[in-house]
Amino acid sequence: MSTREQVLAIMNSDAKETFLLALGHRLGISARDAFAGDVSQGVRQAQACNEMMIAIWSQAWAMKDEGVNGYPDSDFLSILLEKADVGAARPHLRNAIESALASIANGRGI
Repeated sequence: MSTREQVLAIMNSDAKETFLLALGHRLGISARDAFAGDVSQGVRQAQACNEMMIAIWSQAWAMKDEGVNGYPDSDFLSILLEKADVGAARPHLRNAIESALASIANGRGI
């Protein structure tokens, strides 16, 4: 099963909220590495990570509040990838997704 298929399956399951929380948490931790190298690139990556985290928290919030609309689950990963690509932060997103998927698979959550 591809990563995209795994994410979509989780987004359509009872583990969605736990996955979103783990994903946002892991992305925040991974994003700290953005400042380890070139400062200007680090700022771009950090901004992209921030935009992705806003999308993740908005998606999680939409699960709790009927008046808040999230992204369609089928589009969510594509939206995160677009935000990552703006700041060359795809490695941060990949690390966060892989870690969140492993966390869910192992039943650890955050």
